[in-house]
Amino acid sequence: MYQLDATKSTKLAKKLGGPPVFHDGFLRRIILERERAVLEIEILSDVNPRLEKDTVVNLILREVGAFAFEARDFSKERFVIHDLDFRREDEGIRLFLESARGEKGEITFQSIELKEVERT
Repeated sequence: MYQLDATKSTKLAKKLGGPPVFHDGFLRRIILERERAVLEIEILSDVNPRLEKDTVVNLILREVGAFAFEARDFSKERFVIHDLDFRREDEGIRLFLESARGEKGEITFQSIELKEVERT
């Protein structure tokens, strides 16, 4: 369904035996720093059978070159992920993200890491 080759070598993908399915998950927040973006995403166990429970992960995008997002108020409505896709292009890797409401986002970056968020 998705071109997730960029995430196949991450620790979480190895643990799951392949990339997780983000469809119908929730984008909880986006953290922008100097040259990286962190997307905190809740992935759902009902579409990821190898997960025992819903799991929060950080999708860490390094060396961000461009960022564009459209969204309604995050504090009132959840950003339900309808589509998440990666594409390799001349300028690096491009992430395309679309919500169930049709809002779109795009980030261009050079490398990716996917980490499970430890619950405290």
